[in-house]
Amino acid sequence: MDVEFSADKRADTQVSEPEGKRAPGAKLLRARDWHAAGRLDEAEREYEAVLVQSPDDAQAIHLYGVLRYQKGAFEHAQSLLRRAVQLAPSARIHSDLGAMLSDHGQGGEAIEQFEAALRLEPGDVQTLVRQGNTFLALRHYARALESFDRVLAASPLVLDALCNRGSALRALGRHREALDTYDRALVVDPRSFESWFNRGLALRELDEAAQALHSFDRAIAIRPGNAAMHSARGQALVELGREAEALAAFNEAIAIDPMFVEAVYHSAVVLERLVRNEEAMARCERVLSIDPRHARALACRGNALLHLKRYEAALASYEQALRIEPRSAEVLCNKGTALRFVKRFEDSLASYDAALALNESFAQAWMNRGSVLQNLHRYEQARASFDRAMQLRPDHASTWFNRGNLHYEMGNRGEALSAYDRAIALDPDYAEAHFARASLYLAQGDFARGWPEYEWRLRDATLAHHYRTFAQPLWRGDEALAGKTILLHAEQGFGDTLQFCRFAHDVAALGARVLLEVPPALHELMISLDGPAQVLARGEPLPPFDYQCPLLSLPSALRVDPTRAMPRIPYLHADPRRVAEWAQVLGEPRRLRIGIAWSGNPEHRNDHNRSLSLQTLSALFDVDAEWISLQKAVRDEDEAWLERAPLRRFDDELVDFADTAALMASLDLVIAVDTAVAHLAGALGRDLWILLSDPPEWRWMRGREDTPWYPGARLFIQCSPGDWTSVVESVKQALGRLNA
Repeated sequence: MDVEFSADKRADTQVSEPEGKRAPGAKLLRARDWHAAGRLDEAEREYEAVLVQSPDDAQAIHLYGVLRYQKGAFEHAQSLLRRAVQLAPSARIHSDLGAMLSDHGQGGEAIEQFEAALRLEPGDVQTLVRQGNTFLALRHYARALESFDRVLAASPLVLDALCNRGSALRALGRHREALDTYDRALVVDPRSFESWFNRGLALRELDEAAQALHSFDRAIAIRPGNAAMHSARGQALVELGREAEALAAFNEAIAIDPMFVEAVYHSAVVLERLVRNEEAMARCERVLSIDPRHARALACRGNALLHLKRYEAALASYEQALRIEPRSAEVLCNKGTALRFVKRFEDSLASYDAALALNESFAQAWMNRGSVLQNLHRYEQARASFDRAMQLRPDHASTWFNRGNLHYEMGNRGEALSAYDRAIALDPDYAEAHFARASLYLAQGDFARGWPEYEWRLRDATLAHHYRTFAQPLWRGDEALAGKTILLHAEQGFGDTLQFCRFAHDVAALGARVLLEVPPALHELMISLDGPAQVLARGEPLPPFDYQCPLLSLPSALRVDPTRAMPRIPYLHADPRRVAEWAQVLGEPRRLRIGIAWSGNPEHRNDHNRSLSLQTLSALFDVDAEWISLQKAVRDEDEAWLERAPLRRFDDELVDFADTAALMASLDLVIAVDTAVAHLAGALGRDLWILLSDPPEWRWMRGREDTPWYPGARLFIQCSPGDWTSVVESVKQALGRLNA
């Protein structure tokens, strides 16, 4: 909410010319002179001396009351003016008493005093201005407008009436008329900072942020050091998309008035937009320390927590905000998103529905609702929600993007590609849409178009924390590497590193000296990588190098088509010493020995589709085999089932991937969902069965039971999205045949 300035909102109880037929005595004249000169103590003594001699002198009582009010003694002051008005009713005394009452929140009685004054002097300008200001404070905007219009009908150049008339018009939603009124005020006084400021507010409400900014700058130039004006300037800058400058404006306002809640709150909103979420949270906490019931700060804190992936905390903050303002459609929508991230899909759906009950034209809520229905594999309902969002925002790129994702998941590749194309046409820099289109191309085996498009992942804000910046140029495959040193660096998960490290051999074959930087947990294993490469753990000092390339950019740079030619398998190898140690731990095999992994990193964007519960997988344990858990991290919901499952666990003994590789050497088969365990088994050349959701990730392509990435692997894909039962049953039957 903007702080609005009026030219006259104070009591304005200055020394008034007394009324009456009797000329004042010398003491009263002297008291009035000192009063007018601001020598209040001397004036007070003289007034008191007059009243000792003439206790019923209405003029002296009136002026003494005004002085007492100026010295902060409201109760004494109003009692004096009430006595004066009883002794000698006058427009001036009624008006001054009304101003005092208005200033102390007694607007109703103040209006009565103004009406009494106007009955005595119907055209008194000061009283009409005061009356208008009091109506403004009472939010009786139409009556305020009437008061100001009466003033201006008699005196068109009264600045107070012009400025505050604009405030009444703004409150009535008549912004263009308000703007005209402020312009008239500025003709009267071009240095009226109130008029410049309020003019800026009117322009913001007319969506003319650039002109509003000019008005705020003029107001600040005239009256620097005002927190409200700097804060309003910040909001105009936000509307212009100049967030960094807006933050500076809000910080200036806060420096002037550290307790100015709105400036602190708006600075938090800007920090969230600038993806400075920890700082945004700190600003929200600062607002809440001043006003614990500031619902918008609670909601903003929830947004920052959501960006930080602290979903439960975000949910709690949204719920606090909704207890204060339960009818906030925006907060209900964001709460739905938090619920979606913690996989409470039905609750998420209910939250979006509640938001839409408040605002059925809320396009973002329709779109988010469609995404939750998609998570629940209720595709036709999801399509209906996306269609509603499309009606509301037909030219919004994200609406087409989400529509494309739905068609992709439903297997409608042509419709998905058309939707992604439309999203990119609307927003050519839409990284997520380019990334999704790349996934579609790659899943179809169109590597010529897929790999270059896949480079857009480097601009995806949701993946940005994986990427690093270097002074050295990115190698794109066109620059000669003979005699050069190139740094190949891991960028995403362990599985991606395990899959794409194979290309270090191809880069070395171009004559380059290869530095391969990997996460520390992969360092020991990567030393076994085929081909000459110096392996470094991330965090170690880097030797000098000429070029750099993320591992997932190598297929594009090398023009890889995995369906035509692929490097050797295996390209990673288990340490023989560790293999012997694990063989001793496991003992002599008496049955088929199978390693199993059923869930991956819960932070993965597709984890809710690619991972399954141990309970769902438990039907496999009917097969006569020795089951070995390859699951390093076990989720809470799986622990109870794991205690009853016929699984041997080595959670604590699996220190790094080199240990897992050595353990795999003693296994007959690895069964895993789409995680690093599957990629490790494939890179080692182990027999591998991979359990995949429908649709599978792009790397497994569509309509295949094998994969060119790991020729010895077999793919088991859901018959329909979300149907793990059929996958487990197919694996169980295949194990029966294998055992036979």
